[in-house]
Amino acid sequence: MNIQIKGWIATAALVAFVALPLAASAGQAAPPDAAPAQAAAASASGELVKVDATAKTITVKADGRDQLFTFNEATKISGAQGPAGLATMEGSQVTVTYTTKDRVMTATEIRVSAKK
Repeated sequence: MNIQIKGWIATAALVAFVALPLAASAGQAAPPDAAPAQAAAASASGELVKVDATAKTITVKADGRDQLFTFNEATKISGAQGPAGLATMEGSQVTVTYTTKDRVMTATEIRVSAKK
């Protein structure tokens, strides 16, 4: 066989040997390094210190410190007439069920008890 033909055959074999496994693995999704952070559900109980209906935040004194929670339209509020009603309930006892994602605590439920 001619040397030029042998060179072409060797090149084709090398390409097939290297390129085919690379092409096959390229079609497969790489496993993620870390799973996306799941929002962990928790709750906090304490005194309702401050409500900012415009910024949609509440501050609750729980476990000896002030904790800031955000809320949204999906947040269930009981014991008060919505966010505007919360503002009139400062000093009341509240229980906030919330999720944490990216260091932001978002209330899923806010339960207000009558002032003592």
